[in-house]
Order: sequence, then structure tokens, then C-alpha cells
Amino acid sequence: MTLRKVVLQIHLYLGLAAGIFLVILGLTGSIMAFEGDIDHWLHPELWYVTPGPRPLPENDLISTVQNRFPGARVLAVQFFRAPNLAQLMQLTDGTAVYINPYDAAVLGDAVGLSTSDRALGYIHQLHLRLVPDPRSAPKLAAAGKIVVSFAGLFLCLLVPTGVTLWWRTKRTSINWKTAVWKQPWFRVCFDAHHLIGIYASLFLWIAAFTGIMIGFDFGETTFYRITRSSRPARPQSFASVPIPGADPIMADQVLGIARGAMPNATPAVLVLPVRKAGSFTVLMRVPEETSEAVHSSVTIDQYSGKVLSVRSYLKDSTGYRWIRFNRSIHTGDVFGLPTHILFSLSSLLLVAMVITGFVIWWKKLAI
Repeated sequence: MTLRKVVLQIHLYLGLAAGIFLVILGLTGSIMAFEGDIDHWLHPELWYVTPGPRPLPENDLISTVQNRFPGARVLAVQFFRAPNLAQLMQLTDGTAVYINPYDAAVLGDAVGLSTSDRALGYIHQLHLRLVPDPRSAPKLAAAGKIVVSFAGLFLCLLVPTGVTLWWRTKRTSINWKTAVWKQPWFRVCFDAHHLIGIYASLFLWIAAFTGIMIGFDFGETTFYRITRSSRPARPQSFASVPIPGADPIMADQVLGIARGAMPNATPAVLVLPVRKAGSFTVLMRVPEETSEAVHSSVTIDQYSGKVLSVRSYLKDSTGYRWIRFNRSIHTGDVFGLPTHILFSLSSLLLVAMVITGFVIWWKKLAI
């Protein structure tokens, strides 16, 4: 066999082995790229507000919600980077309250997961483990995680072998007129497979590589070994010291203290204490972190306002920051909406690649 035939056989068998799983990953990945936006789009009346000159004091917003729901306390407040999004307050009884930060209007409330959130959770788990609910089948989910990781590994090999096969013809367009074996649709699939493959190859390989670094256990270990760093320490809890006759400090004061402790960061979540010895925790978003998740925090004594702990993502180990950056690339968070669109489109193109590749194989098999 010639070298090209060997590469063709490798490309073919890898595609046949991983095809159905790549379709699942492509479809779920195209949705997950907008995981943080879908609920906003489905329920705009709860999320979107008209920005005003500045938000109202946080104390007033929390008081509004407390008065509206007297049977529970505000446990956490979530702040979003987009100025046209509402604040989300979680109550101790499980109620989620959506409030306009500019006029304190309560836009709605919900208890438990919404239908869209539950569906997105199932899609997320399908992408990771091929099982919608891992708790219902833990062994199957563990096996699914391995299968997904190997599908990503196969895709890492499919891309370079595909580019090698493309190099001889360098096909960059679809011939809509010429028929091959008297089957015009086959020619379209044949050309489309080459065309989509070469233009999407780089993005598909990046998605596959970052995916296997997440899926396989050796991924995180590799990052720590390369950077000669260690895993970050687990977050610790810090207790407040009650002061006789003193009331807890107010939310706006807490946010001000947190901003002073981390001047270059912005609050993402305010967690309020529910016990007398509890402390305020403010999750802070630093500009250098590309992921939507936040990994910096300031812990504050609820009586004295003393800063008990400051954890900065920038001071975490290099390996951990590489792991987070790898994840943000895979999810498309690295540059926000443009990369979300790019990776969603690339995921759909992966599905088209599998379908057109299967058509080519089936047609040649029938001859």
C-alpha cells in the first residue's frame, strides 16, 4: 500500500469508530457554547433591563427582596458583567428572585431548576459522559467519560490525516454541476467534506486537544508537571467574631471592602452569612481570567468588616491557571461572544463532516 492509502485507511477507520460519538459531541457542543445565554434568550422578561445611570445601593435591593419574601433570607446575590442584565438573588428557601438593579423592580421568581436549566444540564452531561443524569447510572457515566475522551483523541488524529488527504487535490469549492458515478449529490458531499474539513480543521483540532486535556486524568497532571507547580490549596472557612450589641455591616460596605482588597477586580457573587459566626464572601472577577467562572474571593468579618482572607486567581499556581485557560478555550469563553459563535459553528461543522464522510464511505462500499 502507498503511504496515502495507509493514511486513508487510518482516517476511515477512526471516523467509523468515533463517528456517532462525534455527532453527539458536535450537537451538544454547539448548544453548550451558549450555555450561559440560552436562559436569557428564552426568558427575556426575567433577565433584560434598561440600564440606568447607576445601580441602586445594594442594601436597598436586598431590603426590597426581603420585604417581598418575608419567610426567607437573601443568601447570595449574583452580579453580571453585562449592564443590561438583572441581578439574581438566591433565598434560603431555594427561591431565585430576578430584580432590576436600577429601579428595584422584582421581575419574577422561581423555585428550583427551570425547564431550560434542566435541559441544559442534561445536554452538558451528554457532552461529558454520554448520560443525561450520571447519578442514575454512575458506572455507565464513568464509561461514557472514557468514550468521550477517546472520541476527542480520535478527532485529534482525524484532523491531520484529513489535511494530508486534502493536500493532493486542495479542493476549496463545491462543484454543483459535475456528477461522479452519475450521482450529483455524492459529488456535493465529496466536495463539502473537503471544503468544510480544511476550513474547520484548526478549530476542530483545538477543540479536540483541549477536550482530551479535560477528559483524561493525565491532562491536569501534565499541566502541573510542565509548569512544575502544584494544585491550589482547598478554600478554608473563616469565622466572624461576634461583637456584643453590634449589628452585621451592610452589603454596600462589604462590597466596598472587597473592592478595596482587590482593586482590579469586580464583584461577581456576594454570599451573605446565615449564622452568627458566619462571614461574608465576595467572589471577585479579575480581568485576566478568561473563564466565565470566578476563582478569586474576599472573606470579610460580618461585624468588624475585617478582611479575613483574600484569594486571588493571579496568585494560584501556573499549572492551575493553564488548566483554567485550557477550559476557557474549549468552551469558547476566551474571547466572549465571538469565540462562542466560532466554536458553536465549528461543532455543527463537525456534524456535517461526519455525515458527508459517512455518505462517501457508503457510496464507495456500494460500488
